[in-house]
Amino acid sequence: MDTKTFSRVEIKDAETGAFTAVISTFGVIDLDGDVTSKTSFTEGAPVVISAYGHTSWDGGLPVGKGVLSTTDTEALVDGHFFLNTSHGRDTFETVKHLSEAGLQEWSYSLESIVAKRGELDGKSARFIESTVVKEASPVLRGASVNTRTLAIKAGDLKFSEHRESVVTALDELLKRAAEVVTLRAEQGKSFAQQIEARDALRALLVKFDAVIDEHTPEDPADDEFAHEMARFVAFSQGVTLT
Repeated sequence: MDTKTFSRVEIKDAETGAFTAVISTFGVIDLDGDVTSKTSFTEGAPVVISAYGHTSWDGGLPVGKGVLSTTDTEALVDGHFFLNTSHGRDTFETVKHLSEAGLQEWSYSLESIVAKRGELDGKSARFIESTVVKEASPVLRGASVNTRTLAIKAGDLKFSEHRESVVTALDELLKRAAEVVTLRAEQGKSFAQQIEARDALRALLVKFDAVIDEHTPEDPADDEFAHEMARFVAFSQGVTLT
C-alpha cells in the first residue's frame, strides 16, 4: 500500500462533521515522482476515513466515511466524521482547528496500482493510470505537491506516535529508493548515495538492538518501550509484529 498526502481541506458543516479534502492535483510530478490524472480515480468510490495517521490499519477504529469525487484538476474526498462516537468527534475537532490554521494534511492509500514510466517537462516520472483508493486519513506530515510539513518536537509526541511517524517516513524513503535505484540502473549510474543511506540505516538498527538488549523488564509483554522498539526494528527488516 502506498500513501500520498495533501493539505487542502474544507469543513463544510460543523454540525454533521462534513468535510471536503483535496487528495491529488492532476498533471504534476509529486515528490514521490508520480503523476496522477482524472482517470486515475474512480468517481463515487466509497472510502473509509481512518484514525489519525492511517492507524486504522493497525486496529484503530475508523472515524468516518466518504466518497471520491474529481474536478478537471483535482481528486477530492467528500465525507463526514462519526460525531456520535468519541473517537470520531475528537478527530473532527482536531481536524477542524488545524484546518482553520491551514495546518491540516490529508493522506490517501493506493492499492492495485496500474502505472507506466514516462517523462513530464523533461523529468522521469511514474504515470498512474488507475488505482484503488479505499481509505483516507488526516495526518501530521506529507511529501506530495501542495503540502506543508508540520514541525513537531519528538518530545511532544507519545512514543507510539513518534514511532509511527518514523516508520511512515522510512516506508516512503524505501519506496523512493526502489524507484531511484531502478532508474539509475537503467541509466548505468552509481548507487553510492543509496549505499551510504543503507549503511547508515543498518548502523541505526544495530543501536536499536543494543537498546532493546539492555532493557530487560520483568515482564517484556507489558513493557511498551520494548514492544514498540521491537515492532519498529522488525518493520524495518520487513517483518510485521503484533
